[in-house]
Amino acid sequence: MLLACVLAVTLGGARPVAAAKQTPKPVTVVTLNLLHGLFCPPETDACQAPDRVQIFGELLESAGCPDLVGIQEVGPRLEDLLDATVPTLCKGSYEIAWAADSMPDRSMVLSRLPIVDQGPLDIANVPWEAYWVRARSPQGRVDFLTAHFASSSNNPPCTDALCPPACPGGISTNECHGIEVADFLRARRGAALTVVAGDLNATPGAPTVVHLRDAGFVDGWLAAGRAECEGSHRAGCTSGGTAPDPWVGMNTRAGAGFDERIDYVWVKPQRRCTLGVAAKGFAKKPRATALHGMWWPSDHAGVFAALRCT
Repeated sequence: MLLACVLAVTLGGARPVAAAKQTPKPVTVVTLNLLHGLFCPPETDACQAPDRVQIFGELLESAGCPDLVGIQEVGPRLEDLLDATVPTLCKGSYEIAWAADSMPDRSMVLSRLPIVDQGPLDIANVPWEAYWVRARSPQGRVDFLTAHFASSSNNPPCTDALCPPACPGGISTNECHGIEVADFLRARRGAALTVVAGDLNATPGAPTVVHLRDAGFVDGWLAAGRAECEGSHRAGCTSGGTAPDPWVGMNTRAGAGFDERIDYVWVKPQRRCTLGVAAKGFAKKPRATALHGMWWPSDHAGVFAALRCT
């Protein structure tokens, strides 16, 4: 850090006075499951994906263009739309990082920070996926991993053929994903902040997130002093609801009615660091006016967090 000197004018003349240390700006991150739309009626263009991507872009810019953005459920239609839209956002400052393969449900990182390393993490079972980047930031190097863990629709128990040796046979694929991500990031060195951001399809206290906690990660939402998701207020809820059709409430002002928290920003600071976190919901409110009948970018809410290592 730089120690600045300023001149203080006194009756005896000017003398140098040490100013307070300047605190580097925090790293800002966002996660959102953007809904691939693979199960939407064909005539709806992935549940009006162009309109939903536009709303997503508006939200990123209104959030001040977060430094690192993790997106899950990037299907073929979203790939085309994001490739065209991202360069128009935030004065073209985002770099897209992801595995451009043929999987229907991929994870993508948008970064305004210089990326120094990156790659996919092939977690157990298809189509689940994680992607990570290491980026330079005012806080130091940041490892940022975004992931979509197994949902109830495809969450079989581990076998030798399905899961790596680190995952005991019989545990769920979803729990194995927590082990794999924790092990992968534990092996990496030199980051001031390590972040896991994504749709983990696990509620607080589930074995999957306990593996992250045991590996030294902190739940950013709770660390920021935010209320846990519960039926009386739903402030921290990011998913769920009872909408019965593929639109899952995105075409209504009321939305899906979130009633569980499965989308997270987990943070692990380096040993010499005191972690500071501020957090709020992302895509937690409908658009001010509907865009061609669409109020929401997705059937999930996300999380915005500002992270500081002091």
